Amino acid sequence: MARKNLKHQIIAGLSTTLLLGMLVVNPVFSREEANTSTQPTTTISQPETVTAKVKDGVVTLKDDKVYQTANASFEETLDISQEDWSKLTWTFGNEKHGVKPIEEWKTWLQQENGGFVGEPMFEISGTNTQLKITYHSMFGEKVDKRWPVNARRTYRNYIGDYELKGTSSDGKVVVKKKITIRPYESFKTHEEMLQSIEESRSNAHAGRQVTLETIGVSAHKNDMKMGIVAENQAAIDDYLNHITPEMLKNPDKLLAELKAGNLNYKLPIFVHNTHADEQPGIDIVTDLFRDFATKESISFQTLVGEGTNKENKMTKDVRLNIEELLKHFIFIFDFTENPDGDILNTRSFANGIDPNRDAGFQTNPETRSVITQINKWNPLALLDIHGYQESFLIEPATPPHDPNFELDLFASALRENAHAMGNAGIANSNQPSYLIPLEEFLKGPGVGDEEYTAGGWDDSSSGYTGVYAVYQGILGHTMEIPAANQDAYRAGLYGVLGSINYLNENRDRLFENKLNFFSRGIHKVETKDAENYLIGPDQKVVGRDKKGRDVYFPDYYVLPLTPSKDNDTDQAFSMVEYFKRNGVEVKELTKDIGDYKKGDLVIDMAQAKRGFANHILYQGTNESAWKEMYAEVIANFPDMRGFKAVPIFEKGKFEGALTEVSQSVAPRVSIDHNVPYYKVANHSFAGIKAINELIHEGKKVYTTEDGFIVSTSDFERVLAQYSIYGEPLYKKPVGEALKPIKVYAPGNPNEDLGYDSPSEISLSLKQMGFDVVDTLEEADAVILDNGSYDKTVLGKKPTMIFGGERALWTLQSAEVLPNFEVTFAPGYKSYEGLFNVTVDDKNPLASGYQKDDVFYSRSGMWISSIPEGFKPVITAKEKDHFISGWWQENEQVAGQVLAIEGKYENQPLFLYSGNPTNKFHTLHSYRWVSNFLWNKEHAKLEEIPESERPTTEAPTTHETTTTQSGTTTPSYSEVPSTTNNVVTVPKENTWELKDGQWIFKKADGSVAKKEWIKTGNKWYYVDENGVMVKNRWVGDYYVADSGAMALSEWIYDTHYGSWFYVKEDGSFVENDWIQTNGQWYYLNAGGYMAKNEWIYDTHYGSWFYVKEDGKLAQKEWIELNHKWYYLKSGGYMAKNEVIDGYKVNAAGEWVK
Repeated sequence: MARKNLKHQIIAGLSTTLLLGMLVVNPVFSREEANTSTQPTTTISQPETVTAKVKDGVVTLKDDKVYQTANASFEETLDISQEDWSKLTWTFGNEKHGVKPIEEWKTWLQQENGGFVGEPMFEISGTNTQLKITYHSMFGEKVDKRWPVNARRTYRNYIGDYELKGTSSDGKVVVKKKITIRPYESFKTHEEMLQSIEESRSNAHAGRQVTLETIGVSAHKNDMKMGIVAENQAAIDDYLNHITPEMLKNPDKLLAELKAGNLNYKLPIFVHNTHADEQPGIDIVTDLFRDFATKESISFQTLVGEGTNKENKMTKDVRLNIEELLKHFIFIFDFTENPDGDILNTRSFANGIDPNRDAGFQTNPETRSVITQINKWNPLALLDIHGYQESFLIEPATPPHDPNFELDLFASALRENAHAMGNAGIANSNQPSYLIPLEEFLKGPGVGDEEYTAGGWDDSSSGYTGVYAVYQGILGHTMEIPAANQDAYRAGLYGVLGSINYLNENRDRLFENKLNFFSRGIHKVETKDAENYLIGPDQKVVGRDKKGRDVYFPDYYVLPLTPSKDNDTDQAFSMVEYFKRNGVEVKELTKDIGDYKKGDLVIDMAQAKRGFANHILYQGTNESAWKEMYAEVIANFPDMRGFKAVPIFEKGKFEGALTEVSQSVAPRVSIDHNVPYYKVANHSFAGIKAINELIHEGKKVYTTEDGFIVSTSDFERVLAQYSIYGEPLYKKPVGEALKPIKVYAPGNPNEDLGYDSPSEISLSLKQMGFDVVDTLEEADAVILDNGSYDKTVLGKKPTMIFGGERALWTLQSAEVLPNFEVTFAPGYKSYEGLFNVTVDDKNPLASGYQKDDVFYSRSGMWISSIPEGFKPVITAKEKDHFISGWWQENEQVAGQVLAIEGKYENQPLFLYSGNPTNKFHTLHSYRWVSNFLWNKEHAKLEEIPESERPTTEAPTTHETTTTQSGTTTPSYSEVPSTTNNVVTVPKENTWELKDGQWIFKKADGSVAKKEWIKTGNKWYYVDENGVMVKNRWVGDYYVADSGAMALSEWIYDTHYGSWFYVKEDGSFVENDWIQTNGQWYYLNAGGYMAKNEWIYDTHYGSWFYVKEDGKLAQKEWIELNHKWYYLKSGGYMAKNEVIDGYKVNAAGEWVK
């Protein structure tokens, strides 16, 4: 199901039946027949012909197939006779389920205490030579229901071959029949789907471009397959290389050509499945690919007339000539976003996360693969096939609509296309009607379907794949087929064909709307027409909240990249890749302008997809007036992920000062090697991972106020991988260092769906680098994010409990903590809100947070009564407390306590009413979890004795200094020595600080220029102005922040966007391997550290791979371009061998 789990009415009927090997399709309905419904029954009857003969006393009947969702009967004529065939002893079964008397095989009842407790699955009757076998469908009419007993998780277990056997009492007559049980006629397992699409490609119609692509790899290493059907490769190339860039950059040119009738173009139509356990969806996409790849035409009927019911509608014949369609379209078939779920029969990804909530967040690799394709193809329409609602539901959705849409361009077409899908779907199935949520809302209470008249099927979130498409200027539809059976399959399949027919008939008009959508963004056009579609619960226009300005959209957004302790530049820089994947252009500043610095990221909102950019970066809207919302509505990446994004309402502010992003990683702070320690700011998700990495390596890490203390060398090591902020520390930490933490985080968020998934917090803990264990006994701490725990876990270990799925409510109900109470917002719903809060920033649990900060919750609760001995940590502001979200009567939250801490049974207990790790999106809140786990007494800071202090000042006159002229740094062999003109510098040679810069004065009073100066055992360089150079290359050598030549260390150069390594003589390494801190790295020509690339080493005669952080991959699988490779110990690529049961070929690729 795409969204809700609703009860729905039973609609009997199966339109396709199998008649002893002959396919019989029910006739298309005329107007008078449109309301009829047929009992799903297959009857096989040939009484005039002997269908089975005796051989050696055994009668073997013809093999047959039955379906779990349709009744069937078989009538056989034998050449032997029995007075009553039912008197034989009849059994049924197979090796998997055992062989049992047919009386023990019961049908499934979908009711309380149900399951296989219904009527007998088989009835045997007949006399003389006539034998009749009646089969009652194993699961009734459909296999999709989850409650009160879970048919959806059960039915696949009973797919297979069985034997029906009858034996006479004397044993002289034995009757056998092989019966294959399948869910419905068009059902395919994952392997059958893969076989089908390969056959479709192989059997493609001559002269047609039919290809299969692997667009990604799932968590369980299953390929994500996508089919493409086009007229030819030239059609694809023209669309991707000509139409697409023009569409996104110069839509006005295409508009002019379109209106003049001079534009020859083809547009993609994207057919997709998101939820893999809504099985007919995959079957529909698979069979449509087959038909468009192999057939010349497809004929069907649709209905014509007002309304969404069959009554009073006339039929219309439709014939889709595929050759003609391919002159106008390219067809994209994404068989399923979730191959793991198809194999395991689960709604969620392998990690338990729902793919139809992740289209906007994009925290899972499968989602990112699909989003990449959507923005590569920018289709005219995206049809996402789901199940199962009470009705045959087809979007567009109810309000509230996202204000970043341009709905006036698409609303009519969305409704028209939905009707086209619905009419074709019900014309070719037994479905009596279809439902469009938006139209039900507009009918109003008492007229429209009450499920939708108050909203509740909204398009305020980019999390849903179908809605995500609308942000991109695509006609995006979620289509909910009403059941898992053959009839619903037909409704969905013909629904898609109905859409294709509509898109074909209205192609120019629809493309014009799409081009106008892009043109509005590029020209920064804002129209009242778009605002008129933004209505409230009373259907009155609310428009866009411009906050007193004349315009809604900013001219720019700036994402500052200057490292600081209050801005997560790692997450800010990650938006470059995110926006690229989503079709949004990001630039960087070429110079300082006002408060904004050269290198800062800038999104110029004068671009095609400005609406999506704004949706991601703005604060969001307050939708609390609505009675119902479907799921999370807050995107707000800056607040949720912890980086700054500044909206700029000033035209032309950065005109002429923007260029392509040249940086490959987020900027880093420079390191002063003369200090012993660094204080690492506790301000980012990257910081948590970096600290955990050091802890697991056995490095000394200490907590301090708002951060951690690590050695300079350790800070430099993690800085290579993580963009974290640190400041030099000239004091020595004394105290207990942090150790690896083992956490017990039980729970199964998908228990009600009938399968196991890890708790969401356990996945987030692993993201952060903590060790998650299976039992309380082996844990150092407990974190609970759901209500399925037992109160006996409390008080045994330090414990954090947060909102989650009623986790705090479970604590209150356990009555173990006197005077603890939570209060829910009206209706006990999972309201979502982002709040302005006051944080007790002196509490160690709040390390890294500001006194005035933000707090996210989707639990709909707050803490209304505080137990004795506990104290508040987070409190909602009294005024202007609510930022965005959906939280009815949110004024009640003003001034309320949202998190407290204290002790229970002498163990620390942290109670947090929000959701700090929601769907991997709320990275800014992750530190509430890590702070709790690392909540130790801060290290004391002691002065470092003079004898242990490194030199931090410039050289003084009593030191021996040598100079050498030239602009090329000498190697150590070139450094002057006592045998080649050593000059002992008189004491008058001295360093002086002038205007904040160090200069070197010689004995004659002149200032050294363009020279190397050796002081003690360190080399310094002064430039043409005589100023000591810092943080730059001088020839092939690098001078660090102290001015001293770098030796035997890593250098990160922000100008070149790369790491370099300098040897003990100061020269950089190139075309060679180095080993530091136990890890191998490769430095390419020019000294650039290799990353994300293959290295072929002729000396070792092998390929090696270095990862994103430059480390050599060893003893691990890596996935590149949808292929898997294994790197053995030492980094050698495996080839022509079997690793962990997986075979790799001569190219090193895993072969299935």
